[in-house]
Amino acid sequence: MVDLPVAIGAEKAYILVVDDDPLLTQTLGKVLRKEGYLVDVAHSGHEGILKAKSGFFHLVLCDIRMPGLDGLMTIEHIREFQEKAGAGRSGFIVITAYDSPETRKRAVQLGVTDFISKPFDLAKFKEVIEHHIEPLVSQTPTSEVQELNRKLKRLLSVLGDPPSGTPSGS
Repeated sequence: MVDLPVAIGAEKAYILVVDDDPLLTQTLGKVLRKEGYLVDVAHSGHEGILKAKSGFFHLVLCDIRMPGLDGLMTIEHIREFQEKAGAGRSGFIVITAYDSPETRKRAVQLGVTDFISKPFDLAKFKEVIEHHIEPLVSQTPTSEVQELNRKLKRLLSVLGDPPSGTPSGS
């Protein structure tokens, strides 16, 4: 398991993008990094859960419809793990082309704070991220993230979970 880089200077927060569309994850990763965020991507719900277990993220952006584990189940697993581990609380935003009242209701119950409908304008996307990230960083300053990650690493070694890589900012 590789340690997360320490956020310094312009780096604002740690963000995980979970979406099965490689072009979208690549694009959002570039956009968010250009804004100063440390970004990691996962191309499935399962991969997203593994990354969230091995490193803290202020914000998780998650697609709803993905093969295998859908986005809402992914969010539910990440939330449950964070609560049980006492390893911080991420914020969640759903990115979806399949919005419905039922989906919104379930997402809100899971703690999702916003929905971004595909396709979306990148300028509006950046505004939504900036709006939500500030309170999350206030709740868990970047200076505390490294300690949370050490705690997660110890917990995973006790549980015997294999390391899956950590948020690398790549």
